[in-house]
Amino acid sequence: MKKYSSLILWIIVLELVGSGIGLLTKGSVDSWYITLNRSPLTPPNYLFGIAWSILYAMIAASGWLIWQAKEFAASHIVKKSYIIQLLLNWSWTPLFFHYQLTGTSLVCMSAIIILVGSIIIKTYNRLRLASFLLIPYFLWLLFASHLNFYIWEYN
Repeated sequence: MKKYSSLILWIIVLELVGSGIGLLTKGSVDSWYITLNRSPLTPPNYLFGIAWSILYAMIAASGWLIWQAKEFAASHIVKKSYIIQLLLNWSWTPLFFHYQLTGTSLVCMSAIIILVGSIIIKTYNRLRLASFLLIPYFLWLLFASHLNFYIWEYN
């Protein structure tokens, strides 16, 4: 049970940080974002919170599995990539919503996609569950990059 309490802590921390960043930028969502030309594929705003809550739990579980695993050839690279992608993930929201830097946030999103794709590939043979847990995140990032690109292109 003690082993899984650290998993719960990982999930809680990632959920709290994600929620906190979301709350800090809510004003921009309600004022700036709603005025933008958005992709016809843009889901309703309430779905973003639901999607990110699920994704952060999966990202946290994957990170927990990576840190629980025995060392392997790429484990140091995987851990560094995980931390960097998480920091970039947390940076994207203020870049996009607060600073309204849609091009910079698109570059940030591209870096996250590359890092997460790399983690998925590097963990597939040794930590298959960690790899699988990141696939929905990777797919969401691809979709979100479309949304970001559309806003950058048409505004």
